[in-house]
Amino acid sequence: MVNKKAWIRIVEACIAILIIFIVILSVSRLQNRTTERDLAEVVSPLLEEIAKNVTMREMIISDTANSDAAENSLRGFLGARLRDPNIGYNVTICDSYEVCSLERYPGDVSGSIYAGSRIISSVLTNSGQPKKISLFLWIKQ
Repeated sequence: MVNKKAWIRIVEACIAILIIFIVILSVSRLQNRTTERDLAEVVSPLLEEIAKNVTMREMIISDTANSDAAENSLRGFLGARLRDPNIGYNVTICDSYEVCSLERYPGDVSGSIYAGSRIISSVLTNSGQPKKISLFLWIKQ
């Protein structure tokens, strides 16, 4: 047993490498979970910010079914707020009694799609019908 110390060091090194891999795997799984949870927490504040902005409310109320100007403006607003390129988003505007849904299911979804809706009512200077906006967020592949 001349090389007994060498074998012990090899076993110790293998155990150390195994521990490092276990730690890396557990940390990566935790990061994936926190990203999904964070998206669910992001939807409501974004809808709240849209509802408090008078200019956006007027634009949403005056939006017609044939016009995509308000939706495009909201997409620009979301693009400025959501700076992470791995987050996909979309927004739809419909009448308050309708169900707002995505026209097409996005092809780059990795995991769940988080959705939130809010009814936007008229401001004092505009007597339009209330509209509903739905916000959709997801993690891209």
